[in-house]
Amino acid sequence: MEKTKGPINELHVGLLGKIFLAGVAAWIVGRVTNLKLRGSREEIETVAHALVSSRRFQEEISQPGATVQSVMQRLGMKQMSAKEFEKVLNVPFPF
Repeated sequence: MEKTKGPINELHVGLLGKIFLAGVAAWIVGRVTNLKLRGSREEIETVAHALVSSRRFQEEISQPGATVQSVMQRLGMKQMSAKEFEKVLNVPFPF
């Protein structure tokens, strides 16, 4: 994946990048249960944290009894992990 800033549709990714992003998106919304990643320990932990934060946010907004406070808390966690993702990997978190 080219290291540029911008929305996902502005990133230049090849076929494997598109397959990876589709797999990650499916995992975030709970359609895929297995996802394997490779990289340094810091990269894997950063990606995993960002993915889990995104998934928890999606789960929270899907809850019938979700409150504004609970949704905002999950959104804050998602934004913090997205910033860390960008810092470590030098690309914006696409989700």
